Amino acid sequence: MFTSLLKKTSSPGHLAFLGLLATALGVVAIVWPGLSIGVAVALFAIYCFTNAIGQLFAMFAVEKSVGRDILRVVLAIIDVAAGIVAVVYPGMTAEVLVFIVGFWAIFGGSVELAGAFTGRNGWLAVTGLLTVAAGIVLMAWPGIGAVSVALIFGIYLLAYGITLLVSAAKAAGRPNFNTKAHRSSAAV
Repeated sequence: MFTSLLKKTSSPGHLAFLGLLATALGVVAIVWPGLSIGVAVALFAIYCFTNAIGQLFAMFAVEKSVGRDILRVVLAIIDVAAGIVAVVYPGMTAEVLVFIVGFWAIFGGSVELAGAFTGRNGWLAVTGLLTVAAGIVLMAWPGIGAVSVALIFGIYLLAYGITLLVSAAKAAGRPNFNTKAHRSSAAV
């Protein structure tokens, strides 16, 4: 996602790699939706517990300040609580993740669309539209269930990956007139 923001630095190979990765993840999410959402919840719990430990270590490793130390303890407690909720209530965590993924998709797709229009890249505009549409579906119907979220996200990733692959193929067929080698040969 957000490949249009990297347009100036992305090579066709980079776009192709992202396209293959998104396509593969999309297929996995479609074939094993329960596993996909379970992994997302587990990763969230691991992140929370790891961040809590990091906050506590920072109390001893970083410059001492009572205000910062209190903030770190509060953040560690919130992280541990969120991690416990994710482990004990994975279904509820999955529903909250629906909102997070929906917001991420709407925001990210909007940025992708803006970048595609400024760069005049139609295929990246398609990825932006797909991303916004997936986000709207998730935000409009959050109760569709975790498995449905995995399926929707899998379909989105599959379509997104294919459009990135098409974009990479089109970019590979087009010479880059901004390269140093081209400018120096044009100057001769």
